[in-house]
Amino acid sequence: MNAKRTLETDRLYEQGVACMRAARWEEAIALLSQVRHVPGAYPDVEALIADAQLKQEIERTSAPPATPPPKPRPLRTVVFGGIAVTALISLIVAAVLFVRLDASGVSVAAQPLVLNLTFPTLAPTSTPTPAPTTTSQPLPPTTTPPPADILPGMLSVRMAPGERTTRTTKNLAIILDASGSMLARIDGVPKTVIARQALTALVERLPETTRVALRTYGHRRADDCSDTELIQPPGPIQRSVLIDRINAIRPVNGGRTPIAQSLANMAQDLAGIEGDVLIVLVSDGDETCNGDPVATTAMLRAANPRLRVSVIGFNINKDEWRQRLEGIAAAGEGAYFDATNANQLADALDQAIALTYRVIDRQGHEVYQGRIGSTVRLAPGVYRIDIGGDAELTLETVIVESGSTTFVELREEAGVLRAHTTADDSAKP
Repeated sequence: MNAKRTLETDRLYEQGVACMRAARWEEAIALLSQVRHVPGAYPDVEALIADAQLKQEIERTSAPPATPPPKPRPLRTVVFGGIAVTALISLIVAAVLFVRLDASGVSVAAQPLVLNLTFPTLAPTSTPTPAPTTTSQPLPPTTTPPPADILPGMLSVRMAPGERTTRTTKNLAIILDASGSMLARIDGVPKTVIARQALTALVERLPETTRVALRTYGHRRADDCSDTELIQPPGPIQRSVLIDRINAIRPVNGGRTPIAQSLANMAQDLAGIEGDVLIVLVSDGDETCNGDPVATTAMLRAANPRLRVSVIGFNINKDEWRQRLEGIAAAGEGAYFDATNANQLADALDQAIALTYRVIDRQGHEVYQGRIGSTVRLAPGVYRIDIGGDAELTLETVIVESGSTTFVELREEAGVLRAHTTADDSAKP
């Protein structure tokens, strides 16, 4: 057998442990013996084999029930001797009576009758006592600690140190809050101006392959919950056109915040789009039009599992508003980001649109999806990693080991995304 841990040895080990739990000792010994020569991979395998052998031996050691000794039968000599003694005594009694009789007309000098009879003494019959039957006592049970639980491993997909990328899902949709509250100022600058500048900088860095849509609300009419508008329909990025449309957005005093309606409308805008879709909502406040954006987002996600919603809370000053915005991101299986100033908003946009990765197990099931930079806890094994919403890069064999962290680090080389896998044993799960 190869002295290296493989999927086959993992399978044999797991089957062996399962047989131990089912008390199938012979099968357990056979399976575990096949992996005992893989150095360091299964530290408890020798103890498991020894425990299975001991318990197998205990089951084989069983004493037959003790048979009571046979009931002794009277010997034939004893029976016949008893009969002879009885008959002889009867004859003696009869002779004594006869001598004492006085016949008529005859004078007999009575002489004492002396009988010198010697009877053999019967030796007592010795009945052998059966030797006690020795019953084998079972060995005292040996307490063997159960095998330690297999620790999970960790997988982290991240940019390599010093690397930064604006690669994103090929279908990106942005909903920008332009309600009246965006006229408030941060360090003397209106929030709407900060938001337009951050969006413009993002558009200038997006890859040419990105398809972009933009919708806004609260920018045309006061106290109108139907005021939500598609500024840029989904399509290939046209930087100058999109930047001009962003800069034309101007909030009005009293503009409302119909977040739920805007999310539902954006989903309709994206109907028929194939592949992964990311909606990024940028808002400085709560729903003000009696909608339920969390429930709406959950319905959109159920209707299209390839759609995600992330949220950036911009200068949020109420905890209940932040909690509801976080709820939207959770329902959309996206991420929530807080931003309180211009720099944080720009960073939050970069993080919100970051590439995602999917983790696929050996059976082809998706077990995790998250942003580049996130970490997931997984059972030890071999996985396939799809990086980018439409599998821009695929790693067919990524091994996650028990009790350690596997890192997949990304970097761009000549416009091509490349990956390197490394392990850091100091990063414990």
